[in-house]
Amino acid sequence: MEAGKKRGIAVNTLYTIGGALVLNGVLQLLVYPRLAAELGAEANGAVLYIMAFVNILGPSIGQALNNSRLVVRRDMAVSNGDYDILILLMTALGIAGTFAIGGSTIAGSGIAGSIGPVPVFVLAAVLILLTNFRYYGDVEYRLSLNYRHYFIYYCLCGAGYAAGYFLYRLSGNWFWIFLLGEAAALFFVWWKGSIFKHFFRRSEFFGIAARRGSLLVLSYFVTNLTLNYDRLYLKSAISGEAVTQYYVVSLIGKTLVLFIAPINTILISYLTKDNVRLSRRRFLSYTAAGCAAAAVFFLLCQIGTPLFVRLFYPSLYESVKGLVTVVNLTQILAMLSAYLFIVVLTFTGAHYQLLLQCLHLAAVLILTHLPGIHGSLTGFSNSILIANALRIAAVIILGVIFAGQGDKPHE
Repeated sequence: MEAGKKRGIAVNTLYTIGGALVLNGVLQLLVYPRLAAELGAEANGAVLYIMAFVNILGPSIGQALNNSRLVVRRDMAVSNGDYDILILLMTALGIAGTFAIGGSTIAGSGIAGSIGPVPVFVLAAVLILLTNFRYYGDVEYRLSLNYRHYFIYYCLCGAGYAAGYFLYRLSGNWFWIFLLGEAAALFFVWWKGSIFKHFFRRSEFFGIAARRGSLLVLSYFVTNLTLNYDRLYLKSAISGEAVTQYYVVSLIGKTLVLFIAPINTILISYLTKDNVRLSRRRFLSYTAAGCAAAAVFFLLCQIGTPLFVRLFYPSLYESVKGLVTVVNLTQILAMLSAYLFIVVLTFTGAHYQLLLQCLHLAAVLILTHLPGIHGSLTGFSNSILIANALRIAAVIILGVIFAGQGDKPHE
């Protein structure tokens, strides 16, 4: 690889990681710790429960169609409207599903009581819509490899969250934190970009884009449902306090999982720019690099998690310190599998990944409902660790089988 290209990749990686640092720094160092301190563990658990649906649908719809457009562009001249329309349709289905599954819990939560059930549903629906488009919106910069604007995009989102926090302090309505952040980022891409122009104009490839995108959305949905399953399960099986406890102890690891997304952004952008396919040797080299990085991140988590909890959630430290190792390892395995899945996506059909995602979710559901496990925070943590380990093994096997098949390997 020529020196100029290597330098470009390094700079773009710094931009993407920098954007993630700003965005998640605001969320994890300002927003969520202050909400937990001001609302209390039980009410904060209700906020996390509502945000679980947002965090499931945003990446599942927005990010999946984002990645799908990057891959499809190699073969078809798709239009903006193909994906803008798909996001609207899928978001409508997602909102309906959210209210069907979690509507009674949301309406009965302390948060809904302070705001009112109808406003909560309206605000949640608007937040889901904005978040879905925000996850899709950075495709503007991935298509053009303009990662300086990608960085600005996420900085504006983080600044919007910070401004929204102060609006929350004035109004008492925590939804403003997230609504303002998502809106700020989307305004930037609407103002400076082009992906929302000709919003409803479809191309002749709309049907193909819809089929390919839908399969990837379903795969991402299963993944994100699994990632956020802890909030849904713990709220219904134990309490809102248990949601907050698991969230706090898993926070450092989950933040690293979020940081893998920018790296994946760079990876898939460059791997799909040229019509080449990874060889088995190259896939194994990516796997080895991912495992080495995961080991380093695990050690950092083991050091950082106790310090973080003591500093930002001191009242919860004693109740969660016994979970640190298991939960950190669980999150690191999730990070590694997310990285490997994006590599495998470039040379396998999405249906193979969907199959593995479904098997992983099935393992999670079975393990967490075993006798002696159901209703136990410790048992839940151990079950998720085992399920993630099985997922890593499966995705490596899939990659080894299919890497290098088809086109001539790129060495």
